[in-house]
Amino acid sequence: MLLMTTIQEVPVDIATVEPVLINGQWRAAVSAETFQATDPSTGKPHRAVWPVSQWNDVDAALNAAVAAAAEMAAVPREKLAHFLERYADRLAARGDDLVATAHAETALAVKPRLTDIELPRTLDQLRQAASAAREGSWQMAILDTPRNIRSAAFPIGPVVVFPPANFPFAYGAVTGGDFAAAIAAGNPVIAKAHPGHPGVSRLAAIEAVAALAETGLPAGTVQLLHGMAPSDGERLVADHRVGATGFTGGHSAGKRLHAAAATTGRVIWIEMGSLNPVVLMPGALAERGEEIVGELVASVTGSAGQFCTKPGVIFLVDDSAGDTFRRLLSERFGAVGAQVLLGLAGRQRLAEVVDHLQGAGARVVVGGTPGQSPCSYVGTLLEITAKDLLAKPDRLLVEAFGNATMLVRCASLEELARAIVPLQGSLGASLYSAKNGCDDQLLAPLIQLLVARSGRLIENRMPTGLAVSPAMQHGGPWPSASPPFFSAVGMPWSLLRFARRICFDGWSQQRLPECLRDTPSDSQPWRSINGSWVRDCP
Repeated sequence: MLLMTTIQEVPVDIATVEPVLINGQWRAAVSAETFQATDPSTGKPHRAVWPVSQWNDVDAALNAAVAAAAEMAAVPREKLAHFLERYADRLAARGDDLVATAHAETALAVKPRLTDIELPRTLDQLRQAASAAREGSWQMAILDTPRNIRSAAFPIGPVVVFPPANFPFAYGAVTGGDFAAAIAAGNPVIAKAHPGHPGVSRLAAIEAVAALAETGLPAGTVQLLHGMAPSDGERLVADHRVGATGFTGGHSAGKRLHAAAATTGRVIWIEMGSLNPVVLMPGALAERGEEIVGELVASVTGSAGQFCTKPGVIFLVDDSAGDTFRRLLSERFGAVGAQVLLGLAGRQRLAEVVDHLQGAGARVVVGGTPGQSPCSYVGTLLEITAKDLLAKPDRLLVEAFGNATMLVRCASLEELARAIVPLQGSLGASLYSAKNGCDDQLLAPLIQLLVARSGRLIENRMPTGLAVSPAMQHGGPWPSASPPFFSAVGMPWSLLRFARRICFDGWSQQRLPECLRDTPSDSQPWRSINGSWVRDCP
């Protein structure tokens, strides 16, 4: 996780520190430290001061969430849907304020990134979650009526959300996919705002509180903390009162939280970044190499490459078409120049990884240096051979989060296939082949290798574009995410991360949950499988 903050060890006057939201009340945090978010465009801290809560705040939020979960167990799913829709409407009405705050805290472009892409995606995501909550097929109710055995998915309990730096809305602590899925499944959320964009989280939480009041959900349904000690974060995800945790961020923090949750058997869904390999077949480069150059440069440098789906390693065969492609790619990268990253820590981490890759044998073709402004870095292209990669896979297969990528030059397709083998799990993988079909007979073994190493396979496109669709899979094998069942995108599938299956054996009709009764009140179709009735997903 990238931390873009200025920590102050000396306590600030409590009246100047922004509040936390606990059980419906904005109140002063129990805090010994504070922080300020950084303006990436200048490298200077913003004026607002935010608290690093002690365990007292975390404990109070947990108690409130437990009480809210008990109330929400009896809340009709229509009310959950109504909240999500009202909340989306309120966020839409505050769109200008949200975008301005997000831009100031992240330096992400107002247009098209925040206004035209991310905020609309976020609102659509909340409304899709509302539809999933209302429709109910995510519960996957199964009725064995002859033996009176029935089961379905039900809310898991309080959900903790740790968001990333790079999506202040779509993955935000109180706006993102984890938040939406958890609420739609009937769980309260304890949101831990990212220190890189705390103002966005507070603005959104204000609208969430208003929507809760409008729709009559418990005050503890949405709570917001701004900071906590790493040890308290680990204690939180392992607490017996937590039903599940959703984490999106870096490998270091993700692995610590994953290990902490495992000590008590708590559920945690983590997304930690990815190399997202791209395989360029010889026929594709011969057919449209210059076009692919443009797509690759746009994918690596869009929003300064700060996407978990950015292509981090590119495989190609070292033939004449490959040589032409490399020359054009070098020219295009040379024209990119310096780009502003999310903060000082982001630039430092990218520089450290590029230096590490050079030390492991990678050659910098273009870039590899910081820009003149404090948080900027020059668009970077590195290069290695497949032989180098196979000799040092652990040192060379490292994610460089930002506007950098690495070419792997292979002597043949057979060597290319061998170079893919050491890859660990990725969120996505792209395969480019010739449109005239000349590569087709060579694809099967490569496809099998990529399927085993990624959660989403993309044909003839870069992996960065990701639609919010029920069919979308956004997760993958370790260490990109865990467990492999994970999908942070795609309603109603993503709701199941925050649910548990419960079986009712021999219960009378009047005591059964409504979704398990013989005559459910909704019109969702049922079908028979091996003598049991199963609801079809939409």
